Amino acid sequence: MQDNQAFRALFTLPPVQTSASTALSIPETPAPKNETGDRELDAVLWLRDCIKTAHPALIDKALEAFKQIKTPAKDLEDRYSKYVARVSNGHFAAVLMTFGFANLESLAKSTMERQARKDEALSRFGSVDGLFALTPAETACKVALKGLRKDKEALWGYDHAKADARFMKHPELVPSTLADCLHADKYERSLYWLRSASVDMAGDHWPEFQEHVDFCFRQLAKIAPRNKAEALAVFEHLEEHEATDRTEGPAIIRNLIAGGWA
Repeated sequence: MQDNQAFRALFTLPPVQTSASTALSIPETPAPKNETGDRELDAVLWLRDCIKTAHPALIDKALEAFKQIKTPAKDLEDRYSKYVARVSNGHFAAVLMTFGFANLESLAKSTMERQARKDEALSRFGSVDGLFALTPAETACKVALKGLRKDKEALWGYDHAKADARFMKHPELVPSTLADCLHADKYERSLYWLRSASVDMAGDHWPEFQEHVDFCFRQLAKIAPRNKAEALAVFEHLEEHEATDRTEGPAIIRNLIAGGWA
């Protein structure tokens, strides 16, 4: 069994265009904070703002400056948590957001990771509008399920058997191998994270596209592995994404074991 090349072409992100990438301009240094009445807390808030610019030079300076604050991070977080609890009248969500307040290394890491995704999204799609426009894969999924009524009792809104039958009528939407399934999963996850990094509250996938994501997952229980390496790749994928306990998990594992590979 060979990979479905039409399927793979459809579920592939646009190539990176170097010309579409923009070099990071040096942002203005955020204004110092005078918010809490506590000089150390205001200093940390300001350093966090510097890190959130995502500019490497400001991040490095902020992390270096934070080393000059000798108060333990836990004490800073406790003080800030009490401050937020006081000004928010004990609002639980507001207090919850103070966790990790003084963990600037973690903030720097997550900020740089998000910025890298934003840069990649721009280099692949050219603009935020392009990023959120329907991809060829999303369009194909919407066409395949057009007119199919949603099942109110189904978790994602569609009767899986009926949706699967629709997808099976479109060869470019049907994975031929387990490797095809993993390829589509990587595409879906990458698209989700590129969009989520680019705007706040980006939202979930289109229902039709999400149904196809689940369709490919269900196919992991039906397509025989070609060899030991492919079976192991699927098993490691399940473990990495903690998917072994999903409804299809046992059937997928049985397929990997008894799939007939040599």
